[in-house]
Amino acid sequence: MPTFVLENIEGVNGKQQFDKLIVDGDCPFDRFEEEIETCYKSELVGIYAVMNEVASLKSVPFAKFHFYDNAKGGYREFEFKSKHLRVYGIEQPGGKIVITGGTKANQKKDESYFRRLKDEYIRSKEQQEK
Repeated sequence: MPTFVLENIEGVNGKQQFDKLIVDGDCPFDRFEEEIETCYKSELVGIYAVMNEVASLKSVPFAKFHFYDNAKGGYREFEFKSKHLRVYGIEQPGGKIVITGGTKANQKKDESYFRRLKDEYIRSKEQQEK
């Protein structure tokens, strides 16, 4: 079972806390940020702006941020979107956990990866609580 740690996302400030998931010392979201093409960097800046709005409990357009309809396993999934980029995560008490990101072109594969990490994190957390 992987080891999971939550780390505050420094670029997001507001009433809600935004953390990123660290898996065995590696952060999938940081890796996503490092690997995206230069032409998408401005879209990532826009996603951070929307994250700050959400953290400040402000209303944002559904096209930029939305929850998936049902809470799978008791953890409500969300997605931040831009034209080409996606950022996936789950709710936590008092905030959000950003798990990973991806591109629109690889959305199905990225969603599968996100859900696998989410499920492993939830299992790990449930074992710790026993």
